[in-house]
Amino acid sequence: MPKLKLVTFGCQANDLDSERITGLLLREGYTLTEQEEEADLILLNTCAVREKAEHKVYSRLGSYQALKRRRAGLKIGVCGCVAQQEGQALLNRFPYLDFVVGPSQLTAIPPLLAGATRGVATARAAGYSYPATAPVQRQSGIRAWVSIMEGCDRFCTFCVVPFTRGRERSRPPQEIIEEIRGLKRQGYREVTLLGQTVNSYGRKLTPPVSFVKLLRHIDELAGDYMRVRFTSPHPSDVTDELASAIAELPSLCEQIHLPVQSGSDRILHRMKRGYTRDEFLEKVALLRAKTPDIAITTDIIVGFPGETKEEFRATLDLMQEVGFDGAFIFKYSPRPHTEAEQMPDQLSEDVKGRRLEQALTLLNRLSLERNRAYIGRTVEVLVNREDAKVDVGRHTGRTRQNKIVHFTGDELADGSVVPVAITGATPLYLQGAIAC
Repeated sequence: MPKLKLVTFGCQANDLDSERITGLLLREGYTLTEQEEEADLILLNTCAVREKAEHKVYSRLGSYQALKRRRAGLKIGVCGCVAQQEGQALLNRFPYLDFVVGPSQLTAIPPLLAGATRGVATARAAGYSYPATAPVQRQSGIRAWVSIMEGCDRFCTFCVVPFTRGRERSRPPQEIIEEIRGLKRQGYREVTLLGQTVNSYGRKLTPPVSFVKLLRHIDELAGDYMRVRFTSPHPSDVTDELASAIAELPSLCEQIHLPVQSGSDRILHRMKRGYTRDEFLEKVALLRAKTPDIAITTDIIVGFPGETKEEFRATLDLMQEVGFDGAFIFKYSPRPHTEAEQMPDQLSEDVKGRRLEQALTLLNRLSLERNRAYIGRTVEVLVNREDAKVDVGRHTGRTRQNKIVHFTGDELADGSVVPVAITGATPLYLQGAIAC
């Protein structure tokens, strides 16, 4: 049997795409390998959101030139957003690369492998791109990604996603429900709904379907057996109706990832985010009023073009005012085709690096404060050894607030839900023991 080595870069959407690619190729007779030297096919599933991730792809591709010479018949392909962004230019730059496939053309991989010539498949799909009947080889038996929409219509000035994944396209609700029904039958205990601006789901469907209506249908199916999460919503589309759904629906977890990006109104305007600092804080207040125990995480960009010291300080102040449970914080990275790439007042890497270090230091303090508030409480934990990144306890799992918990206790099966008494905390995880 031919062997596949798959390397994934980037976000949760890429993790799901890799599960799809694996499913397609297992169906074609491939088996998985971790060893590049024994692979018959090497695929890089790429991310173009940040420059650093893109450079990692090019570095990895460069290292394969000698391997290609040694391994007769080895094929190498690039999938995902860098493939969509660069297209034919990748084949020109790397003569030993065999094919390039964009994120909406994954089903083209088997035909390209069967062809005798190098190929590019980057045409954007008019509708939702991955057929409901196509296979998905999931990495976990407990938690599953479920895509509900693709693309984005917002065109934030720093973001390449509308250019690589196209305009917003929602998946028919009946397909989503049937996929989740199948996951429940297989014993999955948690699903995360994926979309670039997930809470704008359904506006272009005929007839339109609201995101909250979809959540209510999923809740009826999930019951008290499955947890439901979603990522990433846009702050502008956080409504009273959505906040009420988080508070009322038993399956919906008390957790939300709400990207703010900056605490400065001027920078938010330059980013074309569509809200002000005060409007973002109003969304946070709404969510906490409905669900006081909600955990809120975010995305932050430091060093956006023209960001002054005072505007960076406004971001730090916002972080403290909200008290985020966690965050992904990045230096601004110029991306092809975006407006921000052309802005004249780019900041130096030194300035961006110092600001990143300051923001991460503050985040660690805030995360530790939020986590210490759990000490003395008993929380519901879904056991899942995939979260065992460090050896600090016999068991590992997550709370409904998506907090990782390492804890001691009798032997447990993955997928068990147990009460855990929290006895300790770090910025990254909680510690405890099964409650008697």
